[in-house]
Amino acid sequence: MSKHMLYQIGIVVMLAALLTACVAPVSAPAPAAATEAPAAEATAGKYYWVQNSAWHPVHQLTQLAFLDGCAEVGIECELATTDENSIEALVAVAEQTIARPDTKGVAMWFGGLPVAQPIIEKAKAAGIHVVLPHFPVEEGFYADNAVQIAADTTQYPDPVAKAMCDALAGQTGSVAVTQNNFNATEDMVAKVFTEGMNKYCPEITVLAPQLEGPEPTQAIAVAVSIMQANPDLIGALSTTGGGPSTWAGAQKETGKQIIAIGMDYTQVNLDLVKDGQIFGIVAQPLYEECKGAAELLAKMTAGEEVPYWTVLDAPLVTAGDVDTYQALLDTLAPRMRPTE
Repeated sequence: MSKHMLYQIGIVVMLAALLTACVAPVSAPAPAAATEAPAAEATAGKYYWVQNSAWHPVHQLTQLAFLDGCAEVGIECELATTDENSIEALVAVAEQTIARPDTKGVAMWFGGLPVAQPIIEKAKAAGIHVVLPHFPVEEGFYADNAVQIAADTTQYPDPVAKAMCDALAGQTGSVAVTQNNFNATEDMVAKVFTEGMNKYCPEITVLAPQLEGPEPTQAIAVAVSIMQANPDLIGALSTTGGGPSTWAGAQKETGKQIIAIGMDYTQVNLDLVKDGQIFGIVAQPLYEECKGAAELLAKMTAGEEVPYWTVLDAPLVTAGDVDTYQALLDTLAPRMRPTE
């Protein structure tokens, strides 16, 4: 499967960091009040965005968001990325970045990976602040120079379940749950969604989660097999960004329409919602959390106190709500490099 094809279907595979995340999310504290940008002299030095699979369109979105945040608060930033997908490549880039004499802070796309622990310890020893967007982990898992900014996976799947029940009102049958992989982030979304379905529409059976995986053809085949094995299937939730394409493809192959919800506001996913092939997508706050990572780094370096977890919303986006996210993508698309 080429990178170009992955781009076309907009798969939001959080790649190795998400696939192997292994620390359960914590209960969210109240979001901190905004403060003014710190003085420029207090944040002198350079700030880096550390990430693998840099070619991926979703990762490009996160990179641009970080740079936008840097520009807004007036700090000098640079991307420290690799197009390679492996954890080893990510670790190597992170190690090199921490070792640079000009590094004042880093935002790292690591999630709850234990392999990042010694890297963050080295950063602490060097006086480097760390922000971890997107993957919430227990406070204390990493050294205390690291904070996180992300949506709360223990909270946002509940209204998604309520919306699914409302859309399926008066029907009985089963609802599928598919994941890219079993990991703390997706496992929690599946768990909270299932609990919500059982609460709001107990007459509907939620099936045990199954893995669709990152490869599009395989993912559609998994969804088709679920539909064939469960002829009463009336809905599906995918906890990964490739899910909208997965379930749209399965509906096309089987000729059966269901209420399907996936993740993330990629262009393909928004188009699927607009066309009615997918009921909705959960807008994980990719742009907001990565832009916010730069803001947090500037505040931390200036000596401001920030919460361990800055909590963001992840709303359900249906056909009537896509314009805001389409406008954001329209501004970012010209700045993204080709993936061929």
